[in-house]
Amino acid sequence: MAELPAHDPAAQQAAERKSFWSKPFGRVAFWVCVFIVVLAALAALFAAGQDGWQGFVLLSGLAAIGFLVLYAIAAGETAGRSMRKRINQNQAPSPAMLAGQAMESFPDPVLMTDQRGAARWANAAYRELAKATTGFGQSFGIPGIDRIWAGAGGGDGAVYRLARAAARGEGACEMLPPLDLADGAIGQFHLEALPQPDQMILWRLTPIGDRSMGQASSMADWSQHAPVGLFSLRASGEIAMGNATLREWLGLIDGQGFPMLGDVLTGDGAKSVLQTRGGEGVTRVDCRLRARDGIESPVVVAIEWAPGEPSIGRGVLYGMSPTGSPPGVAQSMGEARPAGRTLDDMFASAPFGVVRLDGADPESAMIEDVNPALVQLSGGKAIPGVKFREIFNWEDGRSATDAFAVAMAGGKEPAEARLASEAATYVHLAFAPARGGKRVAYIIDVTAWKELERQFSQANKMQAVGQLAGGVAHDFNNLLTAVRLNCDELLNRHPVGDPDYGELQSINQTVVRAAGLVRKLLAFSRKQTFRMEAMDIGDLLSDVSVLLRQIVEETVRLDIIHGRDVPLIKVDKGQLETAIINLAANARDAMRDQGGGSLVIRTSVLSDEEVRKAGGPNPRPGPWVSIAVSDEGHGMDAETLEKIFEPFFTTKEAGKGTGLGLATVYGIVKQSGGFLFANSEVGKGTTFTIYLPGHVPSEAETAEFKQAEEARTVEPAPSDLSGHGRILLVEDEDAVRNIAAKTLVKRGYEVVEACDGEEAYEILEDDEEGFDLLLSDVVMPGLDGPGLLQKARHMLTDTRVVFISGYAAEEFSKTLSEEQEVSFLPKPFTLIQLAEKVKQEMLKRAEKG
Repeated sequence: MAELPAHDPAAQQAAERKSFWSKPFGRVAFWVCVFIVVLAALAALFAAGQDGWQGFVLLSGLAAIGFLVLYAIAAGETAGRSMRKRINQNQAPSPAMLAGQAMESFPDPVLMTDQRGAARWANAAYRELAKATTGFGQSFGIPGIDRIWAGAGGGDGAVYRLARAAARGEGACEMLPPLDLADGAIGQFHLEALPQPDQMILWRLTPIGDRSMGQASSMADWSQHAPVGLFSLRASGEIAMGNATLREWLGLIDGQGFPMLGDVLTGDGAKSVLQTRGGEGVTRVDCRLRARDGIESPVVVAIEWAPGEPSIGRGVLYGMSPTGSPPGVAQSMGEARPAGRTLDDMFASAPFGVVRLDGADPESAMIEDVNPALVQLSGGKAIPGVKFREIFNWEDGRSATDAFAVAMAGGKEPAEARLASEAATYVHLAFAPARGGKRVAYIIDVTAWKELERQFSQANKMQAVGQLAGGVAHDFNNLLTAVRLNCDELLNRHPVGDPDYGELQSINQTVVRAAGLVRKLLAFSRKQTFRMEAMDIGDLLSDVSVLLRQIVEETVRLDIIHGRDVPLIKVDKGQLETAIINLAANARDAMRDQGGGSLVIRTSVLSDEEVRKAGGPNPRPGPWVSIAVSDEGHGMDAETLEKIFEPFFTTKEAGKGTGLGLATVYGIVKQSGGFLFANSEVGKGTTFTIYLPGHVPSEAETAEFKQAEEARTVEPAPSDLSGHGRILLVEDEDAVRNIAAKTLVKRGYEVVEACDGEEAYEILEDDEEGFDLLLSDVVMPGLDGPGLLQKARHMLTDTRVVFISGYAAEEFSKTLSEEQEVSFLPKPFTLIQLAEKVKQEMLKRAEKG
């Protein structure tokens, strides 16, 4: 038989076609034909006589045809076998067939997937691995690598990163976690992903060490715990993998991904390493490593980029310590020199810094030994071989010579210095002589002490300013009261139309402005007189909303959002309204430059723990109420935010702000027992949040609150301000007492004057008729107003009491809040306000009597 050409298409097709007999359909067809032939033969022999000779001839013909079909099938199968045999003997295998056979018998597991991870093909080694770990023999599909490593943990992250690199057209390799095999052994693999045509990915698993995949490799353990850091690097600066030593230096736990190279090497270290890409051989780069706990250490990086694959680099990182690790890390971990080898054990574990110098002069001496505490405190800069003075920062006016001289003198004054670390770390220095003419330095961290000292100094300054402001405000209030009362008296003589009316009215308006400034000073110094009462914050905001809409401009949208189940609060209504109005005015000014915005006032209820988290020190247990005032203004930076509550600090232009607005709000909130905090971001706006303690009212307060809710009306001022009755007027300021007494006498009252509390008490003791009203100043030399009330209470049983003052101690505010029968008239007041208050009290006395 002639041989077929090696590349005959017909022969190739016949050789690749499967055997007819290997197909189920061929076998079934053959046996059906056999059955038909046999059946036709039997019918021709036994049943043909019934149909005559025609039936015999027909059935015999069918049987003959069946035998011919069987012969043709058998002959064709025999010819096909002979043809395939000759083709297989004479045709050379194609490269694709050889490649497929090689990949199938390749000892390393190989998998082909698309970019979505769907498995398309796997070689025998991969199928064996899958069968040993996932029971692949009982599955209908080839499992992916992430499925095989599902129980080992961490494999899915490596597969994801490698798939992303392959999708970008880059080859990449990572080490997978140890894999538990079916026989109880442990397998360790490198996983490599290589991009292929038609958006396919070739995955190759390379066993580390023994290729039997049975035992953990001793070589792998050596590389993981080598005395140097080993890592692979991508061209993007991403650390693809690293050994256990590098993880330990960086403070990473097992399974945690490595950071970018730029986060590991400080300065231009990462840039210098990446610039070596494309070079030949190993390149050395000196860098600084940012290791665990922020410690910085000098290190050396030896990097080599794979030939023909410049996107993957292999690197070694090591330090110049005796153990090979970075010096700062070695010191902090106690590796470079065991504790007690050159320093006593107690100094090696001391919570403060201890340094031994190689000489007696600290300015020129080098660090010979150092304990871990100082290595960590200095951020890794204090290491052996570094000049001692270089671990400090001498740029803020301090002198190394002076500081070292003070420290070596051993006087009572400590020698202060600042370490050259990223954070501002202040220390105290002390020196002691050591053997061999050397010196030991002790370095104690006093950063927290310095901050407390600064805060204490600032608190003392603010307290002194507050006391000064309160005292000045009190005296100035008395002067303003006298000016205002006399101005009102002159206005009564020179009404509208009089040539002097305009000047008098200008004086009056100036007095009003000065009085507002005094109130701000009193609020800042927390010397305002408060009359606390239980109220609903929702009702307060509803009342003040009308005024707020008048204050904000048309370009500002005001939204008031009331919280649910907000408890009552106990505050001075007028003072809290002043605080909210002040915050709204500041928000309006902040949004004016950018054409307006939204002003939102939101109330809510929160716990004392939430207030503590917000920054409130030791908040009172129980529910709290928050009032947040948010704007969409230009915002403030951190430096400005630290100073906004200081008096006379303002961000507004000259002449447009006193700098007391937020100081006033702060004082009001603190006097109310609450807290005030501000959060701001430049370009996004500012939020001021007032935290006030919730109040559980007593039965009497609840009844009064319900009555106030039902009435919700303002007590009208009397139209007729004249009256009669006896009044004891106690005032230490002569000008105020004279004009007030003169005004009340004109209204029909009998007025007895006293210049202080002692004189008033004597008048009460000698008087037999009694008084209808006691009108007394609060702050006076000697016996003050509240002291007079307490001492002479038995003589004032039927007497109404009105206190007048612009300044009062906290105890008086508490007394005023508890005793509802005592009224208060703040200075400076007008003649009309004085007459109205006196007439109201006289009417109350008449109703009660």
